[in-house]
Amino acid sequence: MGFSGSPAVFDSFLMSQSGDPNGGRAKVAFLFVSMPVGGAEDLILSVVRRLPRDIHPRLVCLRSLGMLGEEARASGLPIDLVPVFPTKRITPFGVLRLSRWFRDQGIGLVHAHNYHDQLFGVLAAKLAGIPVIVHLHKTMTERRGRKGFLMKRIFRMADHVVTLSEETRLGVISSYALDPKKVTCLPNAIDPSVFFPGKDPAIERAALGLEEGFLIGSVAQLHKTKNHEATIAAIGIIGGIATCRIFGEGEEREMLEGLISSSSLHGRVILEGRRRPIAPWIRALDLFVLPSRWEGQPMAILQALACGIPILASRIEGNVAILGAHHPGLFAPEDHHSYAGLMAKAVQDASFRRELLDYQATLAPTSLGDLTGTLALLYQRLVSRV
Repeated sequence: MGFSGSPAVFDSFLMSQSGDPNGGRAKVAFLFVSMPVGGAEDLILSVVRRLPRDIHPRLVCLRSLGMLGEEARASGLPIDLVPVFPTKRITPFGVLRLSRWFRDQGIGLVHAHNYHDQLFGVLAAKLAGIPVIVHLHKTMTERRGRKGFLMKRIFRMADHVVTLSEETRLGVISSYALDPKKVTCLPNAIDPSVFFPGKDPAIERAALGLEEGFLIGSVAQLHKTKNHEATIAAIGIIGGIATCRIFGEGEEREMLEGLISSSSLHGRVILEGRRRPIAPWIRALDLFVLPSRWEGQPMAILQALACGIPILASRIEGNVAILGAHHPGLFAPEDHHSYAGLMAKAVQDASFRRELLDYQATLAPTSLGDLTGTLALLYQRLVSRV
């Protein structure tokens, strides 16, 4: 996957960029290859709904709408399907078609969110003569080979880069030799009108048809980075004192189903698949868990915080960036017994759950209003330069 040619061909293609400015319009294209259920997609849908009236958002998908894209269209949000990249392989013809679409639609700024739409979007925006923002929704990791080569050029060509944490911001500046003034740290935020504490968990559960008893839950794709096998192992260790529901879908479903079966945990660990909206399901939980091996800055933790649910999470950069290094519910992602010990303590000890909640109440996550306002100012500043 990647540019279909050598590095020299890629650099030659960049040197050929040209195009006319769009006259400083505040029409912003939020670019995705597709919009499945995911943190970056959820975040941008919340942002788009709150932008000031002088910013005109356009959600743009380059291959398919995806589940969240379909939801956005059904809710009346402005979303376009521009299928110029049917595969992940980039071609100059696809870039030219996307660039022409930007010009025809009067797009004044492109905001791209994942690797492939960033690769396509940066080239097309530069060809159209409009500014582009690259949003890094992940923690900083070393990139090698072709992908590392391409990412270096993506970040250097972008007019601005947004990161989720100050640690990642500094890593991006150092790794790609960027001007610190063009890199901004903007932590994720969630919509408080959607995610808020429930008044009565029993009512929430009854409405969802859930059983009584202590309920643990996790919201994450069924992917190896999410480390769901650790949760399954922990449930097996603590015995029958709680049940767990995992909300998400993905490539590891069959493996996880086999692990649940071989561990004799049918009925105690349930793969719920995707549930939309997810907020009522989170509010119905007694304990939220996220044992990921790697995260950017997980929206699911922010959602659980906003719903007032005690949290256990792996001690990794993305989780610690939200919860802080002293959160009493942190554990090493591969230490299943420590994870199980914390889980058993949370199930059996109400005072520990209160300790988790009291600590979480001291946290001050970024507000969605502040995040949206900062982005709007950034959009206006970049567009005014054209």
